[in-house]
Amino acid sequence: MALPSIDKTSKYEKKQHGSNDFPFIVYHTQIPRFIYSYPLHWHDEMEIIIVQKGSCIVTINTTAHTIAEGDMAFIMPGMLHAIDQDTSNEAVYFNIVFDLRILGSSDGSDSCFEKNLRPYLDGSVLLPPVLHGDHPFAADLSYHLMALVEHRRQHDSGIELFIKAHLLSLFWLLIPLRSKAVQNISDASHRTQIQKMKELLHFLDSNYTRAISLGEAAAFCGYSTSYFMKFFKSFTGTTLVEYLNQRRLKRAAELLTDTDDTVLAISEATGFENHSYFIRLFKRYYGTTPYQYRRRNS
Repeated sequence: MALPSIDKTSKYEKKQHGSNDFPFIVYHTQIPRFIYSYPLHWHDEMEIIIVQKGSCIVTINTTAHTIAEGDMAFIMPGMLHAIDQDTSNEAVYFNIVFDLRILGSSDGSDSCFEKNLRPYLDGSVLLPPVLHGDHPFAADLSYHLMALVEHRRQHDSGIELFIKAHLLSLFWLLIPLRSKAVQNISDASHRTQIQKMKELLHFLDSNYTRAISLGEAAAFCGYSTSYFMKFFKSFTGTTLVEYLNQRRLKRAAELLTDTDDTVLAISEATGFENHSYFIRLFKRYYGTTPYQYRRRNS
């Protein structure tokens, strides 16, 4: 039976992770070969990142964390996060993305789910954002994560049981690391800003194929342009123009591998009015031309 649908109209990332019946998937990513960076976004699913080689920077809400081989990052449902290259270093890592509701009934009838997993969905408990490879729990956690990674391409009958078994074991191991979310006045203000940022990201994601001025984005948030620039950089670490270019280039890279559209058509479809500028910018971010990128990744 398909899981209850989630309203995606207010969500930045609309991508389906796994199937509607079983929303679980493992992504294998290399920075900068596959992507230069993954711009700030969020989704309702939980995400666990484990680094296989090298290092990268994971930003969760407004805090940047450098994670290296053996380290793992825990991103709670609904948390803003981004992944970027660590200076000139490369990184190979896996993203395990899943809807917590695959692990039990969320209609209130499953006491195990309500007691142990519901708190992650409603934000009443938190996990440490990063667990380094030398942590006492790291080896046991890594065992279950790598089991999921190694079987990520299997579609045998009963694979869902294998996935659930490892995820449930993982959450059992994580119990000692849980902490209650403490809220105060400054947290309330920060949550308001996070919500404002989510609304802005949805607006940008819906309109990135056209020109969006600094004034328009600031007006959307109800801020002056000077305050908006500080607000935006505090979350993304970059400017509005740079963020939009990253978003456009990421979509262009997807279209280069998933379609047969011409490079010119893709540059226009992703909001670049100047084709030569698109080529230069793409090469700066991906280290290769769009034509070479398509040949290499197709």
